[in-house]
Amino acid sequence: MRIRISLLKMMMRQCLPATLIGLPLAVLYVLLTRQPLDWANPWMGLFVLGHSIALAFGLGRYRSPGFAFLYTRGYSRDELWLHKLLVTVLAVLTVWLPLALLIWLPIRSTVQDVLFRSPYSLILMLREVAVPWAWLAGYAILLPSFHYVWVRRAQPLAGGDGAVLLASGTVIVIGTLMLFGWLPHWFWILTWALAVVVSVTNLGAGLLLHRTIEVQ
Repeated sequence: MRIRISLLKMMMRQCLPATLIGLPLAVLYVLLTRQPLDWANPWMGLFVLGHSIALAFGLGRYRSPGFAFLYTRGYSRDELWLHKLLVTVLAVLTVWLPLALLIWLPIRSTVQDVLFRSPYSLILMLREVAVPWAWLAGYAILLPSFHYVWVRRAQPLAGGDGAVLLASGTVIVIGTLMLFGWLPHWFWILTWALAVVVSVTNLGAGLLLHRTIEVQ
């Protein structure tokens, strides 16, 4: 399948509001929060959730005139779905990578030292080096589920409510795990394995449903 730049640009415009709002807010939070960040940080968890919802909404309005127009341009259903996934990855990296670089370079620890004389500044980079990967994992779990919701709800048959419940359950499970920081090592291995299975299943189910979607 060929990558169509014009199609990518059109879809990227759907993500632009979420990027323009989300990126500066997240950058300011990462730079200015004084406490060390960890994977269970509730504010960054809410940010990943909100950003994922915004991206899924922007790319999932199948009944909008813009998306109906795409289906008249000769693109195959697989092309549209795969371009949508590529745009999702690019939109996530546009926000996630600057945040990761703030921690890895380390810009965040320098700002904390200069502005706040933080006693944590010397250990921030070592302590937080793995945190951006947890944020990226959150995107990888949530976005396939949210994309599946929009495809399921666009189908003429019943089932959209069940997809919403599935996505809501995923969010509740992640939130619960974030509240309980200490759990046995085997439990985390099982949890990550199940998360991979759920994400891959949602992607596959979304593609299969997208091939039969009705555009009005």
